[in-house]
Amino acid sequence: MSFAAILSIPSARVYIRGRVGDRPERSSKVRKVLFMVLMVLVLAPAAAAKNPHDQTEPSPSIPVIVDGPAKLAPSGVSGQVTSVAPVGGVASASADCGACIVQCWGATARSGPGDWSGHVYIYQHVSWCGNGAQIISAGASQTYEQAGWYQLQAGYGPWFSGGCVGCSSIAVSGYILWNWTAQLVGVSHSGTTNLTTTMYAYGGAGAS
Repeated sequence: MSFAAILSIPSARVYIRGRVGDRPERSSKVRKVLFMVLMVLVLAPAAAAKNPHDQTEPSPSIPVIVDGPAKLAPSGVSGQVTSVAPVGGVASASADCGACIVQCWGATARSGPGDWSGHVYIYQHVSWCGNGAQIISAGASQTYEQAGWYQLQAGYGPWFSGGCVGCSSIAVSGYILWNWTAQLVGVSHSGTTNLTTTMYAYGGAGAS
């Protein structure tokens, strides 16, 4: 059975025609519009996101402390450069400190580029003792890690680069040389990553 209805409006007439049991066309159109809006919201971020495989240069190196500082026994202070830590003003600093408590710590710093294509990292493993006012002893060593499109070419260090035993802080430095080759597009870059780790007499550590 068919039907027809006329709605009277002062300036217009609206006709609605159909069969009993039919779904209104307006509802169907609304659902289609809502579906299209939903698809745009879902697909737009993915379309706007940059494909990582289009990468044509290595990522920047970011220095960070990745472990510690954590307390150590004094016997735990070790490393390749422990015995050559620069010394300065130990006697006067100790006299000014009075009955300071000596504590020891260890930490690991890292720097280097890393992304979906791989990474190359320089690690500095540092350990030191301090009494809150001065460094009592310090040591450091370095290790390296590579993966993927990044290749380590050479590593140098560590060496003491700032502060001293008897100062409020002491620092070690080192660096690595590396290459990055994009296998998909044949682009190659070389780079240098420097890392300096600073140890503080109160037990803190920083990477730069």
